[in-house]
Amino acid sequence: MPGTNITREEKVRILTLIEEKVPVNEIVRRTGRNKATIHRLKAVACELPPASVPPAKPRSGRPRKTSKTTDALLRREVLKTPHITAAELQRNHPDVLGNVAPRIIQHRLQKELHLPRRRPAKKPLLTDKMGKARLGFARKYRHWTPQQWAKVIWSDESTVQCVKMSGNRVRRP
Repeated sequence: MPGTNITREEKVRILTLIEEKVPVNEIVRRTGRNKATIHRLKAVACELPPASVPPAKPRSGRPRKTSKTTDALLRREVLKTPHITAAELQRNHPDVLGNVAPRIIQHRLQKELHLPRRRPAKKPLLTDKMGKARLGFARKYRHWTPQQWAKVIWSDESTVQCVKMSGNRVRRP
């Protein structure tokens, strides 16, 4: 397993074996780790107080621009308004997203929060025939009271757009 990180549990196991005076070659055989790794862990553990495990070294790389709290805010905002863009999110929250590029926000939403941006399904537009049918229905039942309408069971809940939406994208889980 060369080149892999040692877990906290594995460090505890190796340090326990070292305290029990198990030879390094035997520890290498049991754990599958390199001798140098065992010696390095032993040297670092000697400098620490007894019964403490050496922490992992800080990793290299650029620090994240957004925190977990900011990511939760992004998710909440996008689920509330699916049509919102990354630039609008940045404008709405300059205190937490002021120094974050819209491309980073897009990447967080798509890759880490699993909210890809897609084109929504096209719904049928309201045609003249449909408009006349609705107007006829409204005129036919215009004299009904609220009590009469309360007895009606509505079964058709189709979505119809009145104007054509062009190029809008939406984010959904």
